[in-house]
Amino acid sequence: MRYEVVEDADEWIVRSEGFELARYGDQDAALHDIADRLRDADTSAPASISVRYRTRPG
Repeated sequence: MRYEVVEDADEWIVRSEGFELARYGDQDAALHDIADRLRDADTSAPASISVRYRTRPG
């Protein structure tokens, strides 16, 4: 399972396999969501997490 946390404007979006799973107002809440999902996941399958930050001007 591949998870991604993406910063977009003032939100953090949790995605998996190209689908949006949730939106949060802060990064900690988004990462906590993924941690909960991984605790419930099949441990025999590999998992990865990536975090993408929006480009800051300047």
